[in-house]
Amino acid sequence: MNARGLIYRREADGTWSILKDIDLSSLAPKPPPVRKKWLSKQAAMVMLLLILAGVALDVWCWKVSLREAQRESEEITRYLDRPIGRIVPSFELRYQRSEGGHLQVTGQTSLPEGTTLDVQVYASEVLVAADYPVVVSGGRFQTRPLLQRGRPFTSAAYQARIRATFEQRWQPPSALLVVGSLGERLAGPYVQRSDATPGARLEFAEDFALNQ
Repeated sequence: MNARGLIYRREADGTWSILKDIDLSSLAPKPPPVRKKWLSKQAAMVMLLLILAGVALDVWCWKVSLREAQRESEEITRYLDRPIGRIVPSFELRYQRSEGGHLQVTGQTSLPEGTTLDVQVYASEVLVAADYPVVVSGGRFQTRPLLQRGRPFTSAAYQARIRATFEQRWQPPSALLVVGSLGERLAGPYVQRSDATPGARLEFAEDFALNQ
């Protein structure tokens, strides 16, 4: 009872007698602790290497993406400084008056996506209705329902005028990317340039009549 590896028998008087001296320690194998520690360290090293490889891959992808973005930005800047080709603005307008007297101007144009237009309606050189901004989408544009100075449009002769200025204050980057930062690619009878304004100005006018 005090020594390991011994078998005892309890006697009738309560005492214990040694039956056999036997070593039972070999029956309970112990796992080598050094092996466990080595495996843990190996797994930790593998995990660390995987993490470092992931970080290195992320850094490499970020650098590649940064270089691509910088290259694209430089190409866009060079293009805006010297745009290639010419764009001649064209318009095809339609006029629709509702039963309540609201006028809606719709049109097709060769101007690029996102171009912002100022659509005005005149009667005898008097401005009677306007809508701004009117944005080109898919080569088309459309005004809101307009009133003639707060009153329904009547049957009469009118003139539609479309105006636009091509510079950063008036046009979105998507449109300027096509026509140039100052509208350098724009040409044709509706495009004007002057020393007073740096960007190209577009002015289109068309007479129309509303009949009963």
